[in-house]
Amino acid sequence: MQEYTSCHWLQHGLSFENDHIEMCCLCCHKGGGRLYIKENYNGKGVSWEDIFKLKEKFIEENKNGIIDKRCEGCFNLVNRGWEEAAQFINYIHFNHWTHCNSDCIYCYTKWDKKAFNSRPHYKVLPMIKELFKKKLFKPGGEITFAGGEPTILNEFEDLVMFLLKNGADRITVHSSGIKFSKAIEKGIKEKKLSVCLSADSGTREMYKTVKRVDKFDKFWQNTKKYAEAQKDIEDKIYVETKYILIPEVNTKKDEIDKWLDLTVNAGIKSVVVDIENDYCKELRDTNQAKPDFLVDLGNYIIQKTKEYGLNLVEYNNFRYLTTEFNLT
Repeated sequence: MQEYTSCHWLQHGLSFENDHIEMCCLCCHKGGGRLYIKENYNGKGVSWEDIFKLKEKFIEENKNGIIDKRCEGCFNLVNRGWEEAAQFINYIHFNHWTHCNSDCIYCYTKWDKKAFNSRPHYKVLPMIKELFKKKLFKPGGEITFAGGEPTILNEFEDLVMFLLKNGADRITVHSSGIKFSKAIEKGIKEKKLSVCLSADSGTREMYKTVKRVDKFDKFWQNTKKYAEAQKDIEDKIYVETKYILIPEVNTKKDEIDKWLDLTVNAGIKSVVVDIENDYCKELRDTNQAKPDFLVDLGNYIIQKTKEYGLNLVEYNNFRYLTTEFNLT
């Protein structure tokens, strides 16, 4: 087993995007990502053989110490012994549609939501069925859903049910929580699926400001319903609420406190925190240091989640913050 610098996505992952396929979905690091597998993709015209051939090209470059500039600064890059064979997939990210039932002010579609919601999206279920039929998906692999709002995708219920039935047991769905999904509920009950529900607020007023829809009560109703699907009272790890910090919008500590209160009262023991990507990108592009208030807020959230006995999951930009300033 040769030791070299690489990452698990490059070795064995792929991300279905709106009109293309990439090695992964990460773009918040210095290099900006975008390692394309297939551009101008519409659901056809790429084979698993093509995908593995391209992966092998990147892997050979990594073995020779040539790290693609688009990967520069990514926290997934690790120097260790990697399995030689690249002929399997065990990380899949579904991010291929933009339709949504909320209109978050931080979303990359915020510039023209109507136009984005009218964009067609391709089907992935045929390709995924082929993946499993060829036994190219390695047991124990991770599958995530993001994009627009997964639960309103035409294929979603059928796709999740297929995955649950065919051995996938580490599925994560990122959802607005506005539409309840029986497939998500089933996955939670079977301990094969976790759902990350986008709250971004602790009050109705802030929810409407950030999400630009008035679905605060529906969100928490569905959140509690998902939480009730967790069978083990002491093992409530399959439902999370997420809070994306948007400077000068939802970063007051009392708003965060109210979110944490609602989360605990819903019967949830895990939370996700991130920082709005455009804000962080501007800091990186202009070589600005992280402001003191953001570091203080990071410390505050870490300490408050400890007080509540909550598991804290740090997403991309928040993880960079806590790593840079050694927050614990």
